[in-house]
Amino acid sequence: MDIDRRDLLRGAGATITIGTTGLAGCLGGDESDLGDEIIIGCPTALSGAFAPYGEAERDGGQLAAEHLEEEFDISIEIVPGDTAADPNEAVDQIEGMVVDEGAHVAYGGVSSAVGLAVGNWGTENQVPVCVHGGSDDITGAQCSSYMFSTYMSNTMQVAPTAPAMADLEDNWYLLYSDYTWGDTAQEAYTEALEAEGANIVGKEAVPFPTQEYNPYLNSAEDSGADGIALLVAGLDQRASTSQILNREMQDDYSFMMHQTEDVGLWGIDSEAASILDVNSQGWSPALDVPEEWLEELAEFSDHDPFVRHFFGYASVDQLVRASIRADSVEGEAIRDELSGHEVENETIYDLQPTEETIYWREDDHQLIQPTYVTSGRAVSDQQNDPYNVWFDVDHTMEDEEASPEPSDACEL
Repeated sequence: MDIDRRDLLRGAGATITIGTTGLAGCLGGDESDLGDEIIIGCPTALSGAFAPYGEAERDGGQLAAEHLEEEFDISIEIVPGDTAADPNEAVDQIEGMVVDEGAHVAYGGVSSAVGLAVGNWGTENQVPVCVHGGSDDITGAQCSSYMFSTYMSNTMQVAPTAPAMADLEDNWYLLYSDYTWGDTAQEAYTEALEAEGANIVGKEAVPFPTQEYNPYLNSAEDSGADGIALLVAGLDQRASTSQILNREMQDDYSFMMHQTEDVGLWGIDSEAASILDVNSQGWSPALDVPEEWLEELAEFSDHDPFVRHFFGYASVDQLVRASIRADSVEGEAIRDELSGHEVENETIYDLQPTEETIYWREDDHQLIQPTYVTSGRAVSDQQNDPYNVWFDVDHTMEDEEASPEPSDACEL
């Protein structure tokens, strides 16, 4: 077939819905071979509240590309674009990357809503996409066959964290960001904490993003809770902890934060990290990982190493290696190489230390890997040079123990 992927997309116009007979197998010439260059789109937030997260995803992916070019003597181009954390803009971005820049695969997204938008577009157009949102919907009701979830789902992060919360306090108040990620997080924590014998004495949705947490902290204080769970995203993690310190509440409650990402607390009083007794984290520079990688990344990026760097690195690493195994940049071939694949690259195991196998689960395309419970270090124990390390890893949950069974709602 002589028609090219980019030509087909251009002819389809703004609304593109291509079925299983669409792009796959319709690449022109010898494009079924690996070719001279792998082009990777990175639609992610490069402005607004999520910009530090998107920049880290981009930077981690670019570092992986450099390492892969050295290892395999191939050319890899990363094409970044700013989604501004808006799903509609994200779709425009990934479409432009594929149509105008020739991207073969993509990664990024930052938020769950954006991840779902680009992942579903990728599936409609047979472009594999690794997304970095944590919503259970990504591997649940809205899963799709060309979308792969590099970040742990909300439920995966809850599994080790809820028991630690129940051991710490009996009565919890939940504050959660009012969008897909926050909604599924509070549902997962409510079920898990009650199963552990803890009480949910109240919960409240918080508009996202917001810098004003005082009304919601007032409600938490009035609830009679002993612990306050901050299921809040992005720079709201900074705003909420700052206002806890301003109100001098830090010694009156236990505090938990969901999907804590270090960058959300940098740039404010370092005591903000120290008040967090229990955190779910997908990755941490406090892990026993190669110092040379951390130092290289710290020099490469404007941000100190944190979880988004790792997932950007892992996504590009896995997409490229799938393309190399397939000897193809064709979407269906790359998807088939990723689905069910057991990670073999030792660098990923060095960065995400585990004795278990890290793999892409075939049933829902979730990357099965360790998840962590951390706690904030005392200010006097925090590391700030050559990069920040403000948390300790207290507990690791491995393999399937941290991951629920694939959702019955997921039909790939």
